[in-house]
Amino acid sequence: MKKTILSSFIAVSLLLAATSCDSDNDNETLINATDLPKAADAFVKKYFPDANYVLVTKEKVVSIDGSIYDVKLSNYFEIDFDADGNWIDIEGNHQAIPVELIPEKIQTYVATNYPNQFVTSIDNERTTVEVEISNNLELVFDRQGNFIRIDY
Repeated sequence: MKKTILSSFIAVSLLLAATSCDSDNDNETLINATDLPKAADAFVKKYFPDANYVLVTKEKVVSIDGSIYDVKLSNYFEIDFDADGNWIDIEGNHQAIPVELIPEKIQTYVATNYPNQFVTSIDNERTTVEVEISNNLELVFDRQGNFIRIDY
């Protein structure tokens, strides 16, 4: 009898552990790329025309940065969009972000101060724009593109 109770307890514990380990995914749902806002789909087609959608998820609750759609592309770029389809952040996974997406003042600052580097990630925060460059340095700018600091 003790063996049966102990076995049942272990089985239930393992089941609970397996279902609760992935709590981060409780807030997101897989969706089809056709369910993205038209602006998000147009953005992907314009700036990443050779990439295919690999994974598209929709958050059940809007993230603190305003993103609700997470898109992973076949070229390893990851883009977060808000409910209207505006991009919030782009992660290039060590690849250059298209320069058209980097505010001119920030692009000029990077080219002047880090001439052999390129932007690999850009994140539109509420009051700042954060970029990571190819040497893994994180630079923080105000919304007007003025350099604020290096983030360590």
